[in-house]
Amino acid sequence: MHKKELKQIENLLKSRKNILLKEFEERVKKYRDGGTEKATDIAEIASSSSSEILEIAVVEEDAKELKQIEDALARMKAGQYGVCEQCGRAIKKARLKAIPFATLCVRCKEEEEKMCDEKDFQTRHEAEENVNRPENRETDENDTRYLRKKIIEIEYHDKRN
Repeated sequence: MHKKELKQIENLLKSRKNILLKEFEERVKKYRDGGTEKATDIAEIASSSSSEILEIAVVEEDAKELKQIEDALARMKAGQYGVCEQCGRAIKKARLKAIPFATLCVRCKEEEEKMCDEKDFQTRHEAEENVNRPENRETDENDTRYLRKKIIEIEYHDKRN
């Protein structure tokens, strides 16, 4: 990859990093400013809880992306940017332009996703089996909610990837 292309990608990464940091600061400010209101109604409390859970999920995804950006910038500094961590081959320019923090070439990423899909299927299958076992039919609501939440998280993860 040419120095000019690397510099463009570096600028893109730094720009995205700044956007993520700014959004994080805005969320923290919103959280601090909004913390004085008290929910009084069950519906308000439920809605607030749902919003907080969604907000936490967004923050976690942003933190993950921020880490990937930091790692990509570090690889650039070390002269390792654009090299597949799995097979050691060069990652194609088109992939790096589309996903500038990519660490795997397309082939290795496809293999990783296939393995994750198989693992997610197994985990989902085990969770469903646990819910449907006769000895677990009388589990308390918290266990059932937890298992359903895990199934939803796995499905959400599948849709995001």
